[in-house]
Amino acid sequence: MEITKFQAAEFQLITAIDLYFKDKDPVSVHTLVRSAHEIFNCLCEHSGLERSVVEQSAAEFVKPELKKDFFKKINEARNFFKHAENDPEATLSWNPYLSTFFIWDATCLYRRLCPGEMPCEILIFSAFFRVQHSELWKDKSPLDCEIPGAKEELKNISKRDAYDILLSQCKHGGKALPNLTFLL
Repeated sequence: MEITKFQAAEFQLITAIDLYFKDKDPVSVHTLVRSAHEIFNCLCEHSGLERSVVEQSAAEFVKPELKKDFFKKINEARNFFKHAENDPEATLSWNPYLSTFFIWDATCLYRRLCPGEMPCEILIFSAFFRVQHSELWKDKSPLDCEIPGAKEELKNISKRDAYDILLSQCKHGGKALPNLTFLL
């Protein structure tokens, strides 16, 4: 099998999103999304594109003398799930919800690298995240203007049901729902 770095990261991100919406193994979700995030972030850097929110925020807001500690904390779970050579008996307390923000950031990196049509899973996660975290955005979500009542409906159903409903609306070819691209 021959595969590019972009394709590998795309597969990892789609799988992480699928597992996330189905409330499956949070360790696998985090490991997959962090791997995809790292690849997309490097590809953006190589292409001269804006890097991840984490990278931008660290550069802009974190005191230079605290950056090492900042990244150590941000990468704690990722490193724990990948390595055991120095601490084979260690345990970790972590919040799996952190993965949600890395999935969102990875979807942003994906859109920078591939601004055209995108896989349904990536578009669905982006739309769902925007609705679930509407308080984060400066602008009002266009969702209710385009599909009246949809925002409240998406907020009031489980993430699994939202995923299943939106995924069932995808085109046969597995690419993005054209009527949701206004959310991005």
